[in-house]
Amino acid sequence: MEIGYLTQPSIRVGDEIEKSISVAGTPRELVVVSAFASLPTVLRFKPKVADIKADGGDVRLVLGVDLGGTSKEVLQEVAGWSVPVTIVKNTAFGVIFHPKMYLLRWAERAEIIVGSNNLTNGGLYRNYEAASKTVYALPADAAEFAKAKVELVQFLNPSGSIAALLTPTYLEALLTLPEIPSEVEARRARNEGIPKQPPSKIFGYELIRPAPKIIKGPPVPATTAVPPVKTVAKVSGPVKTDSFAIQVRAHHNGEIFLSVTAALQNPSFFSWPFNGSTTPKKTGNPSYPQLTPDPIVDIIVWGADPIPKMTLSAYALNTVYYATKSEIRITASPLVGVMPDNSIMIMRRSEAVDRDYDIAIHLPDSPTYQQWLDACDQRMPGGGKIPRRFGWF
Repeated sequence: MEIGYLTQPSIRVGDEIEKSISVAGTPRELVVVSAFASLPTVLRFKPKVADIKADGGDVRLVLGVDLGGTSKEVLQEVAGWSVPVTIVKNTAFGVIFHPKMYLLRWAERAEIIVGSNNLTNGGLYRNYEAASKTVYALPADAAEFAKAKVELVQFLNPSGSIAALLTPTYLEALLTLPEIPSEVEARRARNEGIPKQPPSKIFGYELIRPAPKIIKGPPVPATTAVPPVKTVAKVSGPVKTDSFAIQVRAHHNGEIFLSVTAALQNPSFFSWPFNGSTTPKKTGNPSYPQLTPDPIVDIIVWGADPIPKMTLSAYALNTVYYATKSEIRITASPLVGVMPDNSIMIMRRSEAVDRDYDIAIHLPDSPTYQQWLDACDQRMPGGGKIPRRFGWF
């Protein structure tokens, strides 16, 4: 038996799980216990679940629903995996279900990770977290492994009045509860470390790698159909991710061109189609679709130095669709002269209640520029000799 410690973000729990599976193969058993779960991270685990089920292995999920950390969309997604999902909730005042652990077992090896790492991008990849990892050599350490499972049974296999299996009937009841949020609302509740305002200059800076892209795997066969529930928050298109990167430049008038292609791929991210109309400056000029009211954003610009080149707080981002040219343009005049061509703009849905997006711009001399360029894995049609790139992550 070997015990080690995982100090994230230098040693990321998500990477450690991936590494173990790549070395030891598909595990026979996977148990995930998490206070909060986010949809992107759940989708990233989906292919692993499919592989384990295809090999005849066992998968169990134990999820909390306190503090609005687990969304309706997460519950709907995992309910279709045909694996036991236990929801834990104690209604006693001030009591929260808060453990995080990951158990993996193979024929000749088992691992138990216990730490502060929720089943979210922040918990497994971005945040500063700490965990212990115990590795058992089987069958030599079988007795110690069994002892650990007995001592952790209230989390690995909870029972009693505070625990309930996620059946279709129970799912339908959960989705009607106001305390179970939509995915957008849950992101705000989880507060995974995305800054709500530009950081003060007295603080330091170091690169934190983004969570890896979601790789689509085979569908997990469902044995029980989950009925649609009308109370789920509606979106205008497929929910893909809450993070977007694109190569941009600020024109002389402050306009920055986004991508209609990207808006069509993920309409809900951009609130597309826009709900308002521009007021022409000259009588007779056409009116264009406009996002109303202007999204309120925080903008931070990174260059070669560890200190931000510029910060804008609570900036109203005018957003218009010029239908005649099929172009989406945002206007940020303070960026003129600051942002060279092909800088990369990263947009994330903000978790602050008074912000719509958090925007980080990496100039070509930023030390993380190439990392974000790699995230832009799609090319826009046209755009000159070298089309601009964008991507979701």
